[in-house]
Amino acid sequence: MRSEYQTSTVIRVGDTVAILSGKDAGKRGTVERLVNPGRVVVTGVNISKKHQKPRQKMSSGSQTPTVDKGGILEIASPLDLAKVALVCTKCDRPVRIKMAVAADGKKSRQCSRCAATIAHKEVSK
Repeated sequence: MRSEYQTSTVIRVGDTVAILSGKDAGKRGTVERLVNPGRVVVTGVNISKKHQKPRQKMSSGSQTPTVDKGGILEIASPLDLAKVALVCTKCDRPVRIKMAVAADGKKSRQCSRCAATIAHKEVSK
């Protein structure tokens, strides 16, 4: 698996986004992780299927192998950042975001439509 990619985008892990174009246009989901420059994985959107054979692997400290079940796996594939828009928590619509600087120098994300501050949700891993 690729390492997580840190980027300077206004979309962060845990945000609710709306899909603007493609086969899943109009759907909403939460951002699972950021991968590669300019790509994002959204839960329940852009699902691809992977056929996997059952495999045996030895776990450390055990004498018997464990069997990974095979079958058809459904995996969320990355989307381009241009295809998603952040959903404002107040007006509940996909909006553009502007950065606002407070008097103490802290930056915050602000809805360009209703000027509401969009808080960052802490996501536990």
